[in-house]
Amino acid sequence: MSSVLPGSQSRPARWMRGGAGVAAALALGALASTTADGLDATGRGTLVRYLGILISGALAIGTPHLLYPDPAAGRLQLSNPWAGRLLRHQIERVAPILAVLSLPALAVSWGAGQWFLGVEGALAVWTVGLYALGRYASLGLRVQAWEQNGASGRRRVLTWATTGARSPEADAFTAPSLLTTAEVFLVGSVLAILGQALGAGWGIGGPVAALGLAGVVLLRRAETYDRSFWTTNGVWADAFQSTGTEEDGREALAYDAVYWAPPALRPAVWAGLLSLDRRLPLGRLALGGLALVAIVAFAGVPEGVFAGAVLLWIAAVNGAVAFTARPALIPSALAYRLHGGAGWAAARFLMNVRWLPLLIAVLALLAWLTDVEARSILMWSLVYLATAAVSSLAVTIVERFAFRRALA
Repeated sequence: MSSVLPGSQSRPARWMRGGAGVAAALALGALASTTADGLDATGRGTLVRYLGILISGALAIGTPHLLYPDPAAGRLQLSNPWAGRLLRHQIERVAPILAVLSLPALAVSWGAGQWFLGVEGALAVWTVGLYALGRYASLGLRVQAWEQNGASGRRRVLTWATTGARSPEADAFTAPSLLTTAEVFLVGSVLAILGQALGAGWGIGGPVAALGLAGVVLLRRAETYDRSFWTTNGVWADAFQSTGTEEDGREALAYDAVYWAPPALRPAVWAGLLSLDRRLPLGRLALGGLALVAIVAFAGVPEGVFAGAVLLWIAAVNGAVAFTARPALIPSALAYRLHGGAGWAAARFLMNVRWLPLLIAVLALLAWLTDVEARSILMWSLVYLATAAVSSLAVTIVERFAFRRALA
């Protein structure tokens, strides 16, 4: 429950979020521990730093999608909390994710008793996460400055380098956003390289110093965080309102493309998938995740590591359907009247099925090129369908509880 907005989540929603966090932490910890089997102290240190680089990339890309636009923006406008409480609200949203991502480093160090290594990896995750929070909070202000001072030579060069556009006004949002993403990833990569160079024990100095830097960045914004928060939230809300167009090279999802859904549920499935495409680039993330799964298979890792990678991908793509339960897509009363609980559970299941053919194709290719067994394709397909059904049902139940609680 948020301390800024007490009662903002129903009890089933809190149970679901807590259970998902625990499951993700256990899965990541087991995957990291299995990967570290047989490695000596030096190998475990290298693995922790490689994980730090991967997590830095995930935080650099995922932090703005996690925080903006804030689903509680309307209620926050009504309560009008002061800047410090808005900052606390954002930290509360990102802290559980950082806690989960800290588990792999601790799991790798557990087997060898290298506590300094585990603390170094966990501190690096928190450092990058808090630094990303501070830098992305002021993104809206930088976008405004980019639009106002677009004629400067520096901005013209950076805009051309990041977007290929000759005019800074052509894409005043993308250029600062990409530069911030690169900056956050660079901070995490430097921490990993510095830790590898200094070695166990001394390597903890880099994350400690950078954590202080991240704290300074946040404290500098504490008194004026409300201005940064509302400006950035508005900028991201405007960015997510538009669907794919010719400007970004993508077309919006066509209604006829949802051919696998029956006519009665096709409008709901199409609207849900279109909303997901507006909210986050799920197609690119799904392809990127399967590329990592393929890399794991080609690396010849133990079966447990490969299974963990596939399970994480399945959980991630099926968990994204939770975004379709927000009232911004369709008011809960209208949604309940159109299809009811069972209808929306079925519609969300059909949304999740969208990625099953892609998984089957990748597994078939891996069965041909690697040691992945062909019979595992059927097993993973059944696991995918079961996960799709459970996630769809859970999201719909939580949405229905929240709707009834709002009317109580």
